[in-house]
Amino acid sequence: MPIRKVLVPVHGTDSDKPVLNAALLVAKKFGAQAKVLFVRPDPSEALPYLGDGVSGQVIEDLLQAAKEGSDAAVAAAKSSTESEAAAAGLPVVTDTGTLPSARFGEATGRRDLVVAEESRLSDLVMFSGSEIEDGIAGGDALEGALMSADRPVLIAPKSAANSIGDNILVGWDGSLQASAAVTAAVPFIEKATKVTILCIDEGDDDGVPNSVLENYLALHGATANFRFVKADGRAVGEVLLEEAASAGADLLVMGGYGHSRLREFLFGGATQHVRAHTSVPVLMAH
Repeated sequence: MPIRKVLVPVHGTDSDKPVLNAALLVAKKFGAQAKVLFVRPDPSEALPYLGDGVSGQVIEDLLQAAKEGSDAAVAAAKSSTESEAAAAGLPVVTDTGTLPSARFGEATGRRDLVVAEESRLSDLVMFSGSEIEDGIAGGDALEGALMSADRPVLIAPKSAANSIGDNILVGWDGSLQASAAVTAAVPFIEKATKVTILCIDEGDDDGVPNSVLENYLALHGATANFRFVKADGRAVGEVLLEEAASAGADLLVMGGYGHSRLREFLFGGATQHVRAHTSVPVLMAH
């Protein structure tokens, strides 16, 4: 499916700039619209936790302070969107008639739920690699887009990128998640100048690529190189990032899992390690 809508949740901080830069690169690459979304927290949701002894004036003051904080963050996010779009040579529009373009919007509610709902009708959801929550990029909002909305997500680099998806490294282990990541990355794969399939030997044969994968890529015009490396006791996430850096990749494609204790126990920590330490753009799908 072609990429036409790229959802970009922002915070109204300096960490927005690299992800806006990356999202606009992607929008230009595919003739898409970058939908920049700021989610205002709903201050009324915190009221039940204030207790019965809090006066009406105190509550009013807190609500006013929350609104002023949100207003300032919205203004900062909108200003960053406009400046980054101008630098990219793209217009900021209020509709879907012009492509490629950027469009700014805001909503109110719990951020992860709002992002998940908006993600359902987005082709790609992009998060800042420098916006760390609980030690990993994207936090619960990324979880919502990846797991609840079942959308591919792309973690942007921590600094401005010159390209995304020209030199692609695909982490392949034969899993359903890896297959989903490959299919989600097809628009990038079709435009890439180099595609490498990385198989990490952990002492089994599950990750060995077969003719089905090779034929699938060929149907999309890609002749991939295959690289096999031994884990040698290293974590899979560590190997993925080392190989991506060594290859000079500007996009790492991999399957993605959630961060609950059960999922972490069942599937290992490759997703978490990459989310915490990546310095290259990462596309994940579940």
